[in-house]
Amino acid sequence: MRNRFIAFFVLASCATAQATPLSPSDKAALMKGTNDSCLENQVKDATNKAMTVGQLQTYCDCYARAFSDFMQVEDLDKNKDTLTPETTKKAGEFSQTCAANTLRK
Repeated sequence: MRNRFIAFFVLASCATAQATPLSPSDKAALMKGTNDSCLENQVKDATNKAMTVGQLQTYCDCYARAFSDFMQVEDLDKNKDTLTPETTKKAGEFSQTCAANTLRK
């Protein structure tokens, strides 16, 4: 699966300390935005024609959950315009893991 999407929300509550977890509401907003963007893009991707919408949704749910678990408050600002190399690497890992899990079902 291609990972040509990432939805970011500029969240009003940004702290200056390192590794500040997202609040539950901010995490939910990031997860929903990432999931919605993922599904929209995966359905449009011609390489996914053999996949059902249910499989793509399972993939996107997995990806959005992993991505929102990884992100910290400090990461939101650093990644708002383009992903940092670290975030890009992690996103690729999440994508591969989720794709493998989705195809096994």
